[in-house]
Amino acid sequence: MNELKSGVRRLTRVVPMTLLLLAGMVIVFSALVGPAKYLKLSNIMNVISQCSSGVGIVALASFLAICSTGVDLSLGGIVSLAGMVTARILTAETGTLAGLRTSAPGLLLAIAILASLAVGALMGSLNGVILSRTNIPSFIITLGNFKICETLSRVLAGGSTVRISNMPQFEFIGGGSLMSVSQTVQQGARTSTRMIGILPVSALVMVLLYLLFSIIMKRTRFGTYVYAIGGNYEATEMSGVNTTKTRFTVFLLGGVIAAVTGIILTSRLTAASAANGLGLEFDGIAAAVVGGAAMTGGRSTPWRTLIGALIISVLRNGFSMVGMANSLQMIAIGAVLIIVVAVDVAKNRRR
Repeated sequence: MNELKSGVRRLTRVVPMTLLLLAGMVIVFSALVGPAKYLKLSNIMNVISQCSSGVGIVALASFLAICSTGVDLSLGGIVSLAGMVTARILTAETGTLAGLRTSAPGLLLAIAILASLAVGALMGSLNGVILSRTNIPSFIITLGNFKICETLSRVLAGGSTVRISNMPQFEFIGGGSLMSVSQTVQQGARTSTRMIGILPVSALVMVLLYLLFSIIMKRTRFGTYVYAIGGNYEATEMSGVNTTKTRFTVFLLGGVIAAVTGIILTSRLTAASAANGLGLEFDGIAAAVVGGAAMTGGRSTPWRTLIGALIISVLRNGFSMVGMANSLQMIAIGAVLIIVVAVDVAKNRRR
């Protein structure tokens, strides 16, 4: 028994516990649903696409906030607002923007993306400014900003869903792939062939963002300062680090990352709704915490956060495939989050 325990400990030192958990979930859902159905290429790519157009990218912003001893509850609202801004610009019916849709769609798309990123940066900056100028806890500031973003999105929506059509360049961002393979699909007595994208553009954007922030957190002063703030805020401030500027930058970047998610999600759905993205802020926090981030800050890495995001996505997909109701899915995901955090806390106490 002692040899088994020591073997497990050695394994978890080499391979992150969350990666083992992810592999275990895939095995369990394969057994419940059936390997032929669950491990089908189309389902695997569906999980990846859902992750990269939702929790996968938002989790990165949540990780940055948590790592600097904060929490960002405005992310879902920013996703909704950024997506709505994108849709409104792309579907403008009058003025210069309407003319660009036919004469220069690429330029119109660039304007829409830049405007959405600017909105994300603005709302993220608002979080950072208030946080740096007051002693108000970050969860209160960002919760208020969430309501501002959600309301603005509803105003822009005008009580309806804004649908985007005849914009293949935009649809390519969230629904396109750089490489596809054909797969035979059996539907009753009929057999058909369809193309499955195995290199989604959204997944490439997600991986590039994680690669970029992995370098930033490991190789730059900013990353060092963020970890230091999470490790010991007072000591970091006394050592001469501009903690105010660093935390401001964290929330600014969080807003931009959320805006990227809003653009990709709107592209994937080819429509913008005020409800798009709402709830992603909690999924992002769950993914970051499952990935090893401590709410006291200063821990985990971007890549571990990505594993946490994949766990959330696999859970949602697996529960849907076994026919679990939405409300029960939330309970199950919450239970998994509590168990993972409890195990992590117990493991740290033994050290």
